[in-house]
Amino acid sequence: MKPLLVFTMCLALLTLSCQDSTAPSSETGSAQAVAIYDSGKLLVRVYFGDEGVPDKRVEIVELGIVRKTNHAGYALFVLPAGAYTLRAYEINRGGPSLLHYDTPVKIRANVKTRVEIFDCLPCV
Repeated sequence: MKPLLVFTMCLALLTLSCQDSTAPSSETGSAQAVAIYDSGKLLVRVYFGDEGVPDKRVEIVELGIVRKTNHAGYALFVLPAGAYTLRAYEINRGGPSLLHYDTPVKIRANVKTRVEIFDCLPCV
């Protein structure tokens, strides 16, 4: 009987000593789940003709999130639902290159929004 009591006490103490006080609480986990659930995706494509334009800087102004387009001209954002300004840098529209080109976007929860931005490469 005494060995069983000692074993139980050791097990209880070991359990208490192994708890991590920095682990996220269930409250934080549920807040993250809500944030993911209430978000939508924004797919940005910068293109000229039939081809995407790589390495173009695009930004969500209100949040300060910046991406660069990939080799196919795409950049993907996962954003909370809301209204934002998408800013694309060094976009050619004829004449000198614009410092930036702004487009208003509205993100809805669980919806992928697509924005295409024309970049006239020979229009310098």
